[in-house]
Amino acid sequence: MMRAAIFSVVFFLSLNIANAQESFIGNINYPLLQKYVDLAKQNYPKRKMYKASELSAKAKVGVARATYLDAFTAAYNYRPDNSSAAINTSNPYTLNGIQLGIYFNLGILFRTPAFVRQAKEEHNEKIYQAKEYDILLESEVKQTYYEYLRQSSDLKVKAQAYTDNKASSDGLKYKFEKGEVTLDDYTKAKAITSYANSERLLAELNLLKAKDSLEALVGEKLENVK
Repeated sequence: MMRAAIFSVVFFLSLNIANAQESFIGNINYPLLQKYVDLAKQNYPKRKMYKASELSAKAKVGVARATYLDAFTAAYNYRPDNSSAAINTSNPYTLNGIQLGIYFNLGILFRTPAFVRQAKEEHNEKIYQAKEYDILLESEVKQTYYEYLRQSSDLKVKAQAYTDNKASSDGLKYKFEKGEVTLDDYTKAKAITSYANSERLLAELNLLKAKDSLEALVGEKLENVK
């Protein structure tokens, strides 16, 4: 009879764990999950690295466009009217006063469009890389959040199983002391309680690991995210 009861406790424990794993989906808080995703995109160092690369590439486009100005050079020459060179020369093509000139380099002028196109393509590449990483980061945050919920649900089941088994074991201890149950039955009940406690502690550890993983992505303590 006692063996049947012990078997029923173990079966009940397994059934509860299975049900918990199937029902934790209802605990998903989608607005909170979106906050986790947004914070990860804001705080996660690798995402910042991709964003910095994108901004750097954008700046290079501006630098490439500015190269057009390098093709043009302005110069001037100043010859006063009363200078000795002006007085002593009889060349009618010699001009006095300020002379301005603009020169341009055809080589730079023809090469610059290619530099600009290359800079734009590099900028686009960095944009696509940043977008791809945003998708991967969002997926990782969601998977880690789901794992956190699963471990939380698992802990609730195993904590309750430990509580129930301990209450049953304490009851058997009282009956054993009164001689109503055998030592073998009491020992088996204690073993089941010990196993349930071990499973509870393992579930606590797994929950802490899942929480740490999620906080590492989010960049903040989960308690601070509302």
